[in-house]
Amino acid sequence: MQSNVIFTSLPGPTRKRQPSPYCYRLTYRNPQPHEPGCVLLWEVCGGRQEYQIALEREATGKLRWHCTCADAVYRGEDSPHTCKHVRGLQALGR
Repeated sequence: MQSNVIFTSLPGPTRKRQPSPYCYRLTYRNPQPHEPGCVLLWEVCGGRQEYQIALEREATGKLRWHCTCADAVYRGEDSPHTCKHVRGLQALGR
């Protein structure tokens, strides 16, 4: 059985960017992951605030990542920028 909680080390929320532990908790898994809509939903803890990451399948079949952190909201929605929370999850192979 797969764990619904995973941990990784990411640059911390302070200006010094010291490595800090981050926790990802899977809160939703779509029973039909090949259909358009939300495929996976994660809660992320470890920074200044809690965030959510969603993996969405578009009608074309393309997967798209979304994060509620300010970096993703202001820099990532319309450009190729990906926030550290999504990159950290992707690096874990999730």
